[in-house]
Amino acid sequence: MLHLMLVDDEPLAVDYLTDALHEWDRYELTISKAYTGIQALDKMRGMRLDILLTDIRMPGMSGLELADRVREQWPRCKIIFLSGYNDFDYIQTAIRKGGMDYVLKTEGDELIFRAIEKAVEEIKLELQEGSILNNARNQLQQALPTLRRDYLFDLLAGEGDSVVGLKRRFPELGIELDPDQPVYIALGRVDDWGTYVSMSDKALMLYSIQNIAEDYLAAKSRFLFIPYDRFRFVWLVQPGLTEDRRDYDLTDEWERLHQFVKGTSESVQATCGKLLKLPISLILSSRPCLWEEAARQFDSLKLMLSNGLIRSKEMLVTETEPAAGAGERSNRAFFAETAFRNHMRKLDLLESHLDNGDKSQFLLMFEEFTRFDETELPETKITYLTLEMFANLSAFFLSYVNRRNLVSNIGTKLQLDKYTQMENHSSWQAALAYFCRLGEALADYNGNMQQERTHDMIRRIHQYVNDFIREDLSLTRLSEVVYLSPPYLSRLYKQLTGTNLLDYITEVRIVRAKHLLKSTSLKIHEVAAEVGFDSAPYFTRLFKKVTNSTPLEYRELT
Repeated sequence: MLHLMLVDDEPLAVDYLTDALHEWDRYELTISKAYTGIQALDKMRGMRLDILLTDIRMPGMSGLELADRVREQWPRCKIIFLSGYNDFDYIQTAIRKGGMDYVLKTEGDELIFRAIEKAVEEIKLELQEGSILNNARNQLQQALPTLRRDYLFDLLAGEGDSVVGLKRRFPELGIELDPDQPVYIALGRVDDWGTYVSMSDKALMLYSIQNIAEDYLAAKSRFLFIPYDRFRFVWLVQPGLTEDRRDYDLTDEWERLHQFVKGTSESVQATCGKLLKLPISLILSSRPCLWEEAARQFDSLKLMLSNGLIRSKEMLVTETEPAAGAGERSNRAFFAETAFRNHMRKLDLLESHLDNGDKSQFLLMFEEFTRFDETELPETKITYLTLEMFANLSAFFLSYVNRRNLVSNIGTKLQLDKYTQMENHSSWQAALAYFCRLGEALADYNGNMQQERTHDMIRRIHQYVNDFIREDLSLTRLSEVVYLSPPYLSRLYKQLTGTNLLDYITEVRIVRAKHLLKSTSLKIHEVAAEVGFDSAPYFTRLFKKVTNSTPLEYRELT
């Protein structure tokens, strides 16, 4: 829905053109009108403006001045100037002010309609393939480093795509690595920031470490540097592209890469210490891994750092090779535990379903998030993971209830003794069932409250329409009553009632007009004013369209 505003210091001209546009009904337009530039600016504060149709010569603020003010707030607004004077200087100025059209009032309605049609089509074109889309593409390019990093973070957290997905996403994100080949992973850490205290200084130094690493490694390999957090960074390395690569034995090729990375790492460390005065430690993988194993490999490197294997500064360590047969078993266990932790990180996704009262979707997601593969885990690990899940679920629901002040409404269903103590449940399945029932109760409560708020909103709109039938009942004004945007209010009302809001207003006005025509001796133009029509001719045409009789004929028949 587009918002159009008519501005002219001649009320009759504004009212006539408003009626004509309502009857034209070519596009879905919300039409506002103003009789001065100041009044137009005042109305514009509460609405988006897509098309401005304004007279040029008006007392006080001219149409040209109004155009400047409108452009400041709504730079994409299409401006059509109206004038009763064929003045070349005015036309030149109007075009310089960003006017897309200039129409003489004496040329008739058809040219005004064409100008509006041109403006609407231009807006549609901009939305489809114009500057908005180009700006979005430019912004996407600027955001590409962040999107690339986030995607690789997910990959290293065990939430990666299939090989097919990698083949599609790598080129899209500008990741110059081969998804069909294994990857060699190294994890680095800044051991001591020294005099670099501020976040901006640290970010700059990480960028400098990246440049140094790329200078040494990128010439002979495909290399990607990823800042992981304030201290750590990740290297992803693959053999470089060479013409005679097919002649190499793959095992030898990866061994050469490992030796190259290991030797070069010493140079990277030395350069960072000498030029940046920063000690860095590096832990290198013992072998390359497939992309689907990257999360397990990365987790192993992180554990080696956190477990204190690297205790002093500027250490360079290669991880220990896994024992024969242990790799496959640890992989399965790792993926089962990784899936578990990924689900715990996603518990916040339950919030939207609870907020919307969508019990069925909550149940589906709750079941997915609380299920993990016990067959791949030892009994002791399962015991501690279930305790961890209980703690996560308890924290999630307690936070949800507290942040929304629902304790007094739902508190009796919390059963705090069961909420905080795992041992108060007969089994793990009983504990899960308890949290599931709690979620259902929250969804039911929110669903009921949402229905009440919705019914209250409809009631307030209907009450306002009936109480202020003579006043401005535009979507903009009604949206202010219920604190929603005009387009959303229009869609929501139609969705909830099956009726267009403007049709409802027309129905109320016609019903009130019928009552006045039958029970009073008011003249037709007085009846029109009483039910909110500025133009008696437009009221007559609309009344006949709805009732198949003019107001006068209706009065005589009754």
